[in-house]
Amino acid sequence: MSNTPPRSPKPPEPTGSVAPGDGRSEGRGAYRDQAPGGRVPPRHTTTINEADVGEVTRKMRRQNLSQRTRVEIPTLRVVAGRDMLSYIALHNAEEIVVGRDDNADLILTDALVSRRHARVTVGDDMSITVQDLGSTNGTSVNGQPIERSLLRPGDHLEIGGVSLRLEMLSLEEIEHLANVVMRLKQQNRDPLTGLLTRTWLDEELPLLMDKCIRTRSPVACIFFDIDHFKQVNDRFGHHVGDEVLVGVARLLLFGVRDNDPVVRYGGEELVMFLDHADEAHALEVAERIRRDVQGHDWSRTAAGLKVTISAGVAQWGVAARDDGSRATVERESARDWLGRADTCLFEAKHGGRNRVVAATLSAR
Repeated sequence: MSNTPPRSPKPPEPTGSVAPGDGRSEGRGAYRDQAPGGRVPPRHTTTINEADVGEVTRKMRRQNLSQRTRVEIPTLRVVAGRDMLSYIALHNAEEIVVGRDDNADLILTDALVSRRHARVTVGDDMSITVQDLGSTNGTSVNGQPIERSLLRPGDHLEIGGVSLRLEMLSLEEIEHLANVVMRLKQQNRDPLTGLLTRTWLDEELPLLMDKCIRTRSPVACIFFDIDHFKQVNDRFGHHVGDEVLVGVARLLLFGVRDNDPVVRYGGEELVMFLDHADEAHALEVAERIRRDVQGHDWSRTAAGLKVTISAGVAQWGVAARDDGSRATVERESARDWLGRADTCLFEAKHGGRNRVVAATLSAR
């Protein structure tokens, strides 16, 4: 996945760690958006309603302006396909070239993109214009083919087969985006999704668990599974199935803190680990990501495509007794911990899919 670093002032350094549920760092993937009312229905299963269907792509919520002055930078971001999350920040009085050429300012890898596909020009007044450079497969703005057109925040730009969106992002949001892209480029990653491989579970998970013992801090995991993934492959083809895996993986990384490990467990199963997060916080995160995936505009990947996920949540060392009460499990093994989360995922799948089930939480 290619990306050009934002040509903007260096983002401010983080001012300290952010506890789960603290909205002070919303642009950097902190925990956000509690389930409606902050309550969990009986048997620890989240409900689904029409309000869950979100906008085309999840917008990172703005920080409270009383906490911090927000500087907004127009940013072109890929919202679908193999290059999803590739981006470039735009500044006044500059021109950028978008294409497959290694010397392009924003490099896209899709075969339908020409080497020098389009030019984006930013005027002194911060007006933004896109011009097609005689590309083979054309350029469109909001579904209309163009040779030259103004771009406004919220507009969708189609470069060949790649969908981008012009957004106004803060320095902190761009920093989080850059960190996600950097994680995808690190070594020892799954070649398709860019997530960590199962090797991480053997080599790094024991270290995370030891650290939680020393610091007496909670840690939770979330098992995700893409619903009806075989049907996606059968109906749309395996190339679309691969793009769905890539898209879901990026939505997961985009929606959590920069240091939260996300592992491709196998096939369409992904597992996330949340340090300093108890089961309640992990449930909030899983439910928010479930909504993000459901609300994403998958039609930009394939016409008629819809994608949902199911999830199972468990906190390490906290299990349920037969009567439903919570019990501490001393020195619980990683295998047993992950097994409990996987059991919750199984319940979510067999309870109707597109839902989250937690291991112990009751209605509060």
